[in-house]
Amino acid sequence: MYIAEETDHGMFTANSQSIQFGPWHISYDVSCILPSICPTKVVCERDDDQFCAFCIYCKELSIPHFPDMVFPKNILTLAHSNGAKIQFIPLDALKHVSNKVQAIEVACSEAWLETRPDAEKQKQTFDWTFQTDYKGTISDNILVEPTNETINFELLKQKEQILFYHDLTLFEDELHDHGISKLSVKIRVMPTYWYVLLRYFLRVDEVLLRSHETRMFHMLNTDYVLREFTSKEAKVQDINIPFTQMKEADDVLPFMPVKEKKTEKLIINPI
Repeated sequence: MYIAEETDHGMFTANSQSIQFGPWHISYDVSCILPSICPTKVVCERDDDQFCAFCIYCKELSIPHFPDMVFPKNILTLAHSNGAKIQFIPLDALKHVSNKVQAIEVACSEAWLETRPDAEKQKQTFDWTFQTDYKGTISDNILVEPTNETINFELLKQKEQILFYHDLTLFEDELHDHGISKLSVKIRVMPTYWYVLLRYFLRVDEVLLRSHETRMFHMLNTDYVLREFTSKEAKVQDINIPFTQMKEADDVLPFMPVKEKKTEKLIINPI
């Protein structure tokens, strides 16, 4: 396992770890929260593409506000020796957040907006829950096709040595203390396979629960990755457990009905 540290021009220090798994180089970076203002204003005003992380987000995203906590350098990368690449990137995930008003019109959405400038305007242009159906960023040389093959979850339950593991938060917002909106990704590398879980979880207190989960599974010595996307949603009143036990995604996901499920093969083309 390789560990490194680097600093970029935006004053971010990122700690990196990696492992080689057959033809795959698997790595993740961990860093601090995106600042709320430009820390290098003079540099970014030059408009020479040497922008800080905050200004990159402002230029790339159409939403007027970002989640309370965005970790721009928290990136998971799975790179194949033939050039194929799968990544999980906070900026790409936030590009899937709608700049249209979210249909969840409850009291806490009003409270959230009142803490932001131009609240009246944002009511018409902004999904305050930061919902995203992001499934990861894949390179052009990966062929995606539908499949009936499913992930072998019994294999995942077997006790084997864990060679590499991490849980990365990509972004999180507490919805003005009225719930949580969170995107995270976990990577687990075992002797014979690697497994990734990307999860968006939304809890609007006493109103709604929603999740979008993307699972990726790759068995050593195969030329494809299985990608399974599952969407779940339920009203809080329809979940038969106390509200005080609904704090974490794992507490409620087993009780939530599936709204959508789709499985695909990501075929890693040869050189």
